[in-house]
Amino acid sequence: MTEAQRLRYLYWRFNVLGVATLVVWNMCIVSSDFFRYVFQNTPFRDNFESVFSIMSNSVNLAALCYALYTQPKADHDRRIKNGLLATVSVLSTIFLLSACGGEGWAALAISLLALCVAAVAAAYIQCSIFGIAAVLPPCCAEGYMSGQAIAGTLASAAQLIAIFLDRSASTGELNRTRSKLLPPMDDHGRLRLRTAIYFLVAALFLVMSVVAWAQLNTQLALHPAGGAQGQDGYARLETDTAGDVDEPSQLSAADVLVTSMREDSPRLARADQMVFPRTASDVGTRLSVGYQSSRTELQDLAVEESHLSTPSNGTADTTPDWLVSLGLTNAQQLYKTFAEVSPYVYICAIVMGQTLAVFPPLTEAIVSSPLSTPRIGNLTAWHFFLFNAGDYLGRLTTQWLSCSSPRVLHGANGARMLLIPAFLLFPTLATSPQAALVIHSDVLFLFLVLLLGWSNGWVATAALIAGPLKATNKELAGSLLGFALCVGLVIGAAASYPLLLVAGIS
Repeated sequence: MTEAQRLRYLYWRFNVLGVATLVVWNMCIVSSDFFRYVFQNTPFRDNFESVFSIMSNSVNLAALCYALYTQPKADHDRRIKNGLLATVSVLSTIFLLSACGGEGWAALAISLLALCVAAVAAAYIQCSIFGIAAVLPPCCAEGYMSGQAIAGTLASAAQLIAIFLDRSASTGELNRTRSKLLPPMDDHGRLRLRTAIYFLVAALFLVMSVVAWAQLNTQLALHPAGGAQGQDGYARLETDTAGDVDEPSQLSAADVLVTSMREDSPRLARADQMVFPRTASDVGTRLSVGYQSSRTELQDLAVEESHLSTPSNGTADTTPDWLVSLGLTNAQQLYKTFAEVSPYVYICAIVMGQTLAVFPPLTEAIVSSPLSTPRIGNLTAWHFFLFNAGDYLGRLTTQWLSCSSPRVLHGANGARMLLIPAFLLFPTLATSPQAALVIHSDVLFLFLVLLLGWSNGWVATAALIAGPLKATNKELAGSLLGFALCVGLVIGAAASYPLLLVAGIS
């Protein structure tokens, strides 16, 4: 397998894992009509989206806090594998719920429990994947982030297709074909069948993602021999003893991939699969991770690692006294890593907060203006699709338009702030189309949604790639940045309420 083939191998498997992480949430969005139907005899029929959002984000953030705190000694293989299997069980449960005809409070309780399990599973998967991707080539983080965007794009595309099929069915175009394939059924029966198919296909995809992770874990654990070119390298485990390994000066730039793992660094797999160096003296001997290519950089990093691992007289330990007094050993490592990547942490939190503040609470409430030329039908469904497509393109763009400057990324976030008042100028359900300061253009609205999605994907992915390169413990830095994204989601969800009030939407 050539180096280019290895990189493609890694990219697409991280891509599959990215899709798997958000597939439950996106399937719930696609199936909103189904949940509205089965919750019809409960008080949550018309606001279950808010209940789902609050419950999912709260549980996900709490699980991420614990996963991040225990990250330094985590077993990534077990976390990811169990998380994927738990997600398969969630999708299978909702498949059975739709197929067996559950309704009312029982359906609500089952759905909320399944959503909470999926949120915990996603938290553990994300925390571990972001940590692993941080010490691998940039294409791995790009693949994972792109996979998350693909999940949303496929879900919104499925929503558009369902709208088209329902419209065709209402005009009788598909009735003859359907009658040959299915027994007669009412609208609710077709709704249940469609939802069951959605979740069955998603469950089968998750089973495929378990296989993808098993292959990826094998690749990461075995690390086939072979070099890399510049920053296109990937982690390579040296299984030779320290005495048999060449000195850094004897290794070519294609083979030297530097480590920054500390004594308590997380494991990529079980202890019987991999043996990581336990002290700073093992740097450059048994495990090589990173993207440095010169002997000078290798030596500088080894010296820095030595000082961080074995501080003398407490001079290298900048941990606040209150953390030390509480005995929060892992929190000390988190604090040190946060200090190294704090600009990128803020960037990740801000970009997600900006996005969730307007999308979808405000943008979903915007309606097609009768004065728009042209008018676009199913504006809400199209805006979901274009946002997710733009998000995917933005994450993909980092392959050609990368950026590691916090100042530039903060500037991009500042420019994105202009989109918030812009969306307030479009007509909503609470706004008269003839009111002053209202923009009458469906095309412009969809373009701004596309721009919102593209900038969200580009800024977030660029920060996730650049941040870990500034950290000593790259794995922990990657997980910390992933945690910041989720914090931004919660902040954005909270900020959406005052924005809706400003827009006159209660």
